[in-house]
Amino acid sequence: MITARGSGVLGVCLLLPGCAWLLGTATLAAPAVGGLVTLGAAALLVRAAARNGVSARLDRASVTRGEAATLTADRPAVPAWIPLVYELLPGQGTPAEHRRAASAGGGERLVVRLPTEHHGVLVLGPSALRVRDPLGLFHRESRAGAAQTLRVLPRTLPVPGPGAGRTRSTQVTGRPLAHRDGPEFHTLREYRPGDDVRRIHWPSSARTSALVVRQDTAVEEPTRYVWLDTRAVCYPDRAAFEEAVDTAASLAADAARRGLALRLWTSEGAVLSAPPGPSGSARSLEFLTEVAPTGAVPGQGRPSPPAAAYGGTAGGRSRGPYRVAAQGLLTVVTGESAAGHPLPAPITGGCAVVALHLGSAAPRAEASGDGPVPGAAPVRHRHARDAEQALLLWAAAARAPGRRA
Repeated sequence: MITARGSGVLGVCLLLPGCAWLLGTATLAAPAVGGLVTLGAAALLVRAAARNGVSARLDRASVTRGEAATLTADRPAVPAWIPLVYELLPGQGTPAEHRRAASAGGGERLVVRLPTEHHGVLVLGPSALRVRDPLGLFHRESRAGAAQTLRVLPRTLPVPGPGAGRTRSTQVTGRPLAHRDGPEFHTLREYRPGDDVRRIHWPSSARTSALVVRQDTAVEEPTRYVWLDTRAVCYPDRAAFEEAVDTAASLAADAARRGLALRLWTSEGAVLSAPPGPSGSARSLEFLTEVAPTGAVPGQGRPSPPAAAYGGTAGGRSRGPYRVAAQGLLTVVTGESAAGHPLPAPITGGCAVVALHLGSAAPRAEASGDGPVPGAAPVRHRHARDAEQALLLWAAAARAPGRRA
């Protein structure tokens, strides 16, 4: 296909003979002939090179979000002395942010580096090879392989475990949240004979004129329960949603490593039950890879399709209030913009709830507040900028003796 520059050169070459005839001189004919010969040679070389098909291939079938993914192809079998320029294009079926990637290719291979800022299943291609002459007069595209699938997995970060608090802490609104093993403060109750006097809460006792003691919670976690909010309206931007998915993936992988079963829900009704061990970790990553934000994504103005159910039953597009069959500890992973939107509540009593809000300007902890429905367990709200801070805050809020999370 002739380019705009090639069309200009062709127009000049056709105009020069007319000017030479009007002026009565043959001097202008020589440049016209030279230009036409150059155009013909460029067209033939580009066409011949484009017909030597190449096959593009991904360097791997799956990558972790943020890791480099590359699409490579061998250069066409054209003599090196022919000065042609090659570009490998991911293709029209590829998402917009990946279609912009192209490679001019040096050496014997053409390499396209693909951004992996978002998790998900990406269909790349069909890829195309674009060939053009060095003067930019002609270019031609040919198919360079069928469509390929790249799975971008969520990141998994280490979750602080026993003893982590002896050396690390995170700052939240003027006071440190230490990571130490032990129970979480829950409430105050009246002193009973036999209670440890060291548990007496003297400031409250002075205000009430009666002895009150601290009552702590100790949550056992034979199964880890995680509820992931996929409503785009609950997140300030897509980056916050990606950090939320990374948080859920990290908790799922940590559960598999610690020998815990996993029960994971999304706000769209998708359910996953994963066993402990490597197989459970792989299943949870596969499940979360296919989770996408639903509703209008902030900054895009275009709705995303709801996530499909995997490994369980799906209730379609859930409207809330959400009730989940969790026992012991329920972790809710949502966004900083979730205020005013329903969050899940355990069906049974005696369940602690920790809500992690991603996308906050600064990490902070809120005191336990009322549950999403009357009579539900109090919710410990923790606000974090990213997944790493969210996991630190979660470890401080969900400590338990014996089997610690």
